[in-house]
Amino acid sequence: MRKTWVKRENIYYKPFYKQKSKMLFLLIFLIGISFITYQAFSLNQLPSPWNLQQLQQLKQKHKQMMQSLGSKQLDVDFFIGTPPPQNAQESGHADELQSAIKIIRGTRLFDYDAYKPNFEGKFKCLDNSKEIPFDHVNDNYCDCETDGSDEPGTNACANGRFYCKYQKRHITGRGLDVHVHSSRVNDHVCDCCDGSDEWATNSKCLNSCA
Repeated sequence: MRKTWVKRENIYYKPFYKQKSKMLFLLIFLIGISFITYQAFSLNQLPSPWNLQQLQQLKQKHKQMMQSLGSKQLDVDFFIGTPPPQNAQESGHADELQSAIKIIRGTRLFDYDAYKPNFEGKFKCLDNSKEIPFDHVNDNYCDCETDGSDEPGTNACANGRFYCKYQKRHITGRGLDVHVHSSRVNDHVCDCCDGSDEWATNSKCLNSCA
């Protein structure tokens, strides 16, 4: 007997819910719809950017922040324990000087946190060699003999460094901190371009930083 072949379509047909690829795409689609709906709901909960009262509040907060940043950037390079000069008080900047960060003379901003008294009221040498009372900083006597870090503004230490007040930086913030040897501080020779190394002498240094 001759055999005849009969074509049977969908002989291995599977229901839709058993086809894994289609179910995966459907799940991703539902998740996307849910995410878009959640984002739209969240945006509706945000305050309107055209609310004038909120805009004024934001402007006021921004102004306060800029004023606080400006006061922090003031450079008050006086000795610890000495009052500010009279011309600063007469010029009406006494309140700004009180709120400004007091930067010890001859130091750099990178070491600002290191020149703060610890919980015992002491100063630790930058090389961690010893601790001294904080009022011994810049007292014209070298206590940290190894690195001279306790006398950044005087010439008491033989191996100390005096960082000039003016630091020229590239627009990217790169560059080395300009410093002179401690022996050149108050030697009647202007080494820093702003003359900040001759703070105790009567040398009339011309500002050549520009």
